[in-house]
Amino acid sequence: MNHRTPSVGTSAPRRGVDDLLTGRARYAADLDRPGQVHARVVRSPLAHGRIAALDTAEALALPGVLAVYTADDLPDVRIPVRLPFAETAETPPLLQPPLARGTVRYVGEPVALVVAEDPYTAEDAAELVDVDIDDLAVAATMAAATAEGAPPLHESSPDNTVSTVSLRHGDVEAAFARADVVVRERLTMHRHTAVPMETRGLLAEYEPDTGLLTLWGGAKVKHFTRQALGAMLGLGPERVRVVEVHVGGGFGVRGEPYPEDFLVPFAAMRLGRPVKWTEDRAEHFVATNHAREQEHEWEIAATSDGRLLAFRDRAWCDQGAYVRSQGILPGLLPALHAAGPYRWEAFAVDSTGVLTNRTPTGTYRGPGMTEATFARERALDLLAAELRLDPAELRRRNLIPAAAMPFAFDAPEQPHVPPLRYESGDFPASFETLLDAAGYEALTRERQRLRRSGRLAGVGLAPYVEIGAVGPFEEAFVEAADDGTFTVRTGVSSLGQGVETVLAQIAADALSVPFEDVTVDFSDTTTVPMGFGAFASRSTLLAGNAIALAARDLLAKAAAEVGGDPGEVRFDRGTVRGPGGATAPAGRLPAGHGRFDKPHPGFSFGAALSLVTVDAATGAVRVLRHAVLHDVGRAVNPELVRGQIAGAASQGIGGALLEELVYDEQGQPLSTSFGDYLMPTAADLPEIDVFVVEYPTPANPLGLKGAGESGMVGTPAAVANAVADALGAAARPVTRLPLTPGNVRKLLRGTPSPQATTVHP
Repeated sequence: MNHRTPSVGTSAPRRGVDDLLTGRARYAADLDRPGQVHARVVRSPLAHGRIAALDTAEALALPGVLAVYTADDLPDVRIPVRLPFAETAETPPLLQPPLARGTVRYVGEPVALVVAEDPYTAEDAAELVDVDIDDLAVAATMAAATAEGAPPLHESSPDNTVSTVSLRHGDVEAAFARADVVVRERLTMHRHTAVPMETRGLLAEYEPDTGLLTLWGGAKVKHFTRQALGAMLGLGPERVRVVEVHVGGGFGVRGEPYPEDFLVPFAAMRLGRPVKWTEDRAEHFVATNHAREQEHEWEIAATSDGRLLAFRDRAWCDQGAYVRSQGILPGLLPALHAAGPYRWEAFAVDSTGVLTNRTPTGTYRGPGMTEATFARERALDLLAAELRLDPAELRRRNLIPAAAMPFAFDAPEQPHVPPLRYESGDFPASFETLLDAAGYEALTRERQRLRRSGRLAGVGLAPYVEIGAVGPFEEAFVEAADDGTFTVRTGVSSLGQGVETVLAQIAADALSVPFEDVTVDFSDTTTVPMGFGAFASRSTLLAGNAIALAARDLLAKAAAEVGGDPGEVRFDRGTVRGPGGATAPAGRLPAGHGRFDKPHPGFSFGAALSLVTVDAATGAVRVLRHAVLHDVGRAVNPELVRGQIAGAASQGIGGALLEELVYDEQGQPLSTSFGDYLMPTAADLPEIDVFVVEYPTPANPLGLKGAGESGMVGTPAAVANAVADALGAAARPVTRLPLTPGNVRKLLRGTPSPQATTVHP
């Protein structure tokens, strides 16, 4: 064998940073094709109304304008749901058309597409399109949408709901009847979104001679985009090519099929010229998926010594005006995460998607799990206060023990609900690792010191579970070349997470070759025939295990060529060498192929811890210390995974304290620039302490677990619990995010409300 230092488990340098640092990286806005023209989307200025007339004559008369398309010019198609388990019987009539057909349902909905010789003319012409809309009643909030007599957004849903996900485990009524204490609270997570540095962009070119349509700028789920585009445009998938370029941040909102992903290729096919579109920031705030807005009514039943018995969670999840390609995920994912890492005797969860006259929602880093963790962990802190227990001690007494792994709740199986199965881990030991490593006792002493000096200070905790490894499968091919290099082809995507680095490390170890000799190719659907993309912390786990299997297959083919067992052959500068001295050119070998199937997702444990201060005069919250621990199963590249966790935690702090998409009662967005939508700067964030623990899972050969979203999941809850601790019992309880200075001042001025009801004295 070739004895070589393993690559997996080391912090190999991230691939591609030179291009990013020197400006050589090519984003969608940097791409140009000969003869290209430019598109601009005309969007609805009203939240709800019937299109009475759409006059394009003045726009078409402007010199340089090539076309103006309305719904009448398009086939009557809808953007499909991406994941089969996220589609129900209710979703098809609620899917979004590329251009509004008769009715507009949110401000920013596309109603026409203008194409011109240059982007400035396209923008001028878009302003000349006269859209005459007859107002309809607006349901701008979930409360308005579900009130008696509310205006229906869609005929198929007169009550403005999509579907309800219901989970049941154990005898809930009996558990509540035995409880010493019951805590009830209504908890709200606000609407915000990812706001990546780069807005969306597309460039489409159609070749009439070959019938090939190429779309540059697709990311995250390239192969699904290819399939959906082919179906919507009447092309076979083999005639659609989607090419991923550099991406300036994804975080869940980038790469899902949107109306523009159909409109730009459609225009390119109609005009026979390349068409380019780049989203501006104001468009991004009204057009790209929103996320997070949910309300949860939580009830917890517990014993007087702090043993959790049962909970009820009734949740309402804002879907916006349409069901987009994520289907019912906004309501499904919080239901799956309501139980968290605790051993409940029983629970009942009902999570309902609600349609409102606002931008449709989708996934944003840690979708559903972040919202559920906020609601659950705030309710647990209220319970701890009622029981006069330290919040950490309450969690200690109820975390699922390691001896119970693998652990599963016995919720009845449903077609669109994966099983609640925790494959491996030591939740209590991991939690203690966080408390020890972050210095929980020292932080509580620091809290007391700050309070003695007259400052409002608090400490907050939030354990959680993160869903990951969503299947159904991923494939990989490994090719050897005569020059001693290897090419790995797989269908995941790079959205800035460094996946090309960790996959090269896995391949290098599996082949026993230097990391530098491995290249990972994932950017073009022409060279990678199949894939499911990058989402739900799945890329490293699914593609990594597929690559390991492909490498094993390549070694088996090499052994067949030179003799011996696969473990006895080695690659040496483009030559395959067998144990008996036989050799063969490596480039002569057929590609190794591997497929890793994962029918059900996995869950991994983590926890967040915050120390904050609150300015009593201004209401401003300052996070002084923030720590996150996560069980990654096995860290392929420890430095990269720590960076992922720290970055997600930074976004979580911003979402907890600053970021909010505000609307008025007529559904008009009030947050359409960075003057209104506040983002955290480096000055607003502490140094994030990240602690990685490794409890390999037996559910895949490499023992990996997802980690890309983990820093987000517990952070808003930990910050909220810390702020509530700082404000104390004299203030109103923290039940809603964000904790902006204005909202905190309202809490300080308010009167306390009951936090718990004693059922059995």
